[in-house]
Amino acid sequence: MRGQSLPALSQSFLDGLRKRNPTNIELPTSDLLSAPETILQIGSGSFLKGFVEDFVQLANVAGEPVGRVISVQRRSDHRSAASLRQDGLYTLILRGLENGQAVERKRIIASISRPLSADTEWNEVIAMALQPSTRVIVSNVTESGLALGASDTPNDQPPVSFPGKLTQLLRERWQSSGGRDADIAVVPCELVENNGSILRKLIDEQARRWNLPAAFSDWLRSSVHFANTLVDRIVVGPPPPEKLGAEWQALGYRDDLIVCAEPFALFVLEADEFVRQHFPNDKASPSIRFVDDLTPYRVRKIQILNGSHTMLAGIGRLLGLRTVREAIDDPQLGKFVDSAIFQEVIPATELGEEVESRFYAREIMARFRSPFIEHSLVSICSNCSTKVGARLFPTIRSFMERHEVVPRRLLFGVAAVMLLLRDSDVEDAHLPLIRGMWARVDDQSPDSIFAFVQRILAKQVEWSREDIDPRAIAPEIASFLLKIRDQGLRATLESYV
Repeated sequence: MRGQSLPALSQSFLDGLRKRNPTNIELPTSDLLSAPETILQIGSGSFLKGFVEDFVQLANVAGEPVGRVISVQRRSDHRSAASLRQDGLYTLILRGLENGQAVERKRIIASISRPLSADTEWNEVIAMALQPSTRVIVSNVTESGLALGASDTPNDQPPVSFPGKLTQLLRERWQSSGGRDADIAVVPCELVENNGSILRKLIDEQARRWNLPAAFSDWLRSSVHFANTLVDRIVVGPPPPEKLGAEWQALGYRDDLIVCAEPFALFVLEADEFVRQHFPNDKASPSIRFVDDLTPYRVRKIQILNGSHTMLAGIGRLLGLRTVREAIDDPQLGKFVDSAIFQEVIPATELGEEVESRFYAREIMARFRSPFIEHSLVSICSNCSTKVGARLFPTIRSFMERHEVVPRRLLFGVAAVMLLLRDSDVEDAHLPLIRGMWARVDDQSPDSIFAFVQRILAKQVEWSREDIDPRAIAPEIASFLLKIRDQGLRATLESYV
């Protein structure tokens, strides 16, 4: 691979690079490298590196000293080894369109102080939670991670589930401080409605199951400040292997942790004054907004962007497509998604929101078609069994309430994801269960397919916490599965373009 002989990114390399004052790469301030560790982050995927870590750096550069991040991943892998080699540094490359013009920005991110692995370094994670200087816990464990673990115990090292981990960390903080000067913010970044409120309830329930003292629950209510959030940025992760060498050459150094994303970003937080004080705010970036009610932002984003993403990725993978751009540029699939957004998703939104929603939808379609973003459909399909409920059920429900008919294109998308979970290797927490359900289906029997659809819809309601009446939509979804079986995916899709 080209670039193997280049110097590797590290703090010593950054010190030398700063002396050369490059014009093509934004560098972190030297103060940031010595900033205190104030943010404990559960999750270490590309999204957080291209989103939260970027805002943390922008805040520090703007003179808002919010500190640095301890990044906790489930277990050690090549990323944690690379982070140690590179002193936590990595390059964020932002490419896309702004006002119709191509833009590119590159900056070395120094927001991460050090990585920790939950499986081998849990005691160090606990030690970070005990520090009075730790004022924020950030998370992104996907929608499926917001669930209690049946086998978690209060002394596990660590508990398996994210709510179990967080409950243990908060309990340790409460015990060590006696509840004094121990206030802390919790900022979840999962794409779930009222994610902070849901997480608070999960912690309350975990505390009850573990028989923790009532004084702990009182402290949770008074001193742990949960934010409800909405996050919006397409983060595609590292460049594909065939392009990595060229990226290194353009940078002038080797970086095994490059993260690529679009320039657009929106971070909306419904939070109290404590969160505003200790987390990056709009002084760091106009893309951060603290609001009293994030409902209109959430509805537009989840239903238009994430909902169309889920349909596009599910159908696109079944068609053998690789990226969002390939899928949206497919003449048939692109038209299908466009018509689903403008004829079903937007008509399901609140009255008076149509103009804003149409503007946002056109912006979304332009972002999908950006020639600078290689967003893998496989990554979007991760945990799609839960995403279907979280991202499509509210729109389907609202459309039926307003128009008294089913939104057929959206239901086609639900059917496509069911097939994807049967036929494609996707990363999904519920894949074994769903494959087992499919194995019991007689695909020559309409009754068997209909019964399967009802069962899986009931499970998706449970997983996503989004209600839907399976009896109202199962007949149409089962009909789609039968048509795709008999006519093929493209022929069935064509009749709904």
